[in-house]
Amino acid sequence: MFGGVQDSRQNELSRCSEERELLSMRQLPLPQDLEWLESLFKLYSKRVRAFAIRRVGPDAADDVVSEVFGIAWKRRPNVPEPALPWLLRTAHHVVSHERRGLARRLNLRDAIAGALPDTPKAGADASSRVLADSVLSELSSTDAEILRLTAWEGLTPREIAVVLDLSDAAARTRLKRARQRAQQLLNDSDPALRLAVVTPHLQGEPS
Repeated sequence: MFGGVQDSRQNELSRCSEERELLSMRQLPLPQDLEWLESLFKLYSKRVRAFAIRRVGPDAADDVVSEVFGIAWKRRPNVPEPALPWLLRTAHHVVSHERRGLARRLNLRDAIAGALPDTPKAGADASSRVLADSVLSELSSTDAEILRLTAWEGLTPREIAVVLDLSDAAARTRLKRARQRAQQLLNDSDPALRLAVVTPHLQGEPS
């Protein structure tokens, strides 16, 4: 009787060992996994780096990119297609952690100036910085980020929802409200500056 119990226990231990071995094999990177990561990096690394630069500056941006794609590699079975919204959501979390760790305040003025390459140079930098200070600083952090994701990253409301962990409806509502609030603030600014610098980036309904 005891021999039968021991045999059963040995069989159970052997089965568990085989299952652990199979699980370990599944977790090993395959050649196609490496190709996937390489393709992902080629497609989206510039977008992720630009996202990071606008929020933490060029010095910390490369660290953000490395961490984002490191997370993507670890979670590769769960990375959706298209991957960009997921990558930017991950970057958003990484940047938030980076800001807390460095106690760094985002410089909105310089970021806005760099986001308006088509604006005439004469007085444009000063104008855009004044408007950035007066408008974005008055918005909530979420509303300001939604406008950045729209104007800088070119994301749709659905993609913004993924980045900020919102529902599609909430993202559309927040985007519309942020645009309305920003427009109200812009109405108090100089009309010539408003038309030349910022208004084109705030117009339009959520698509």
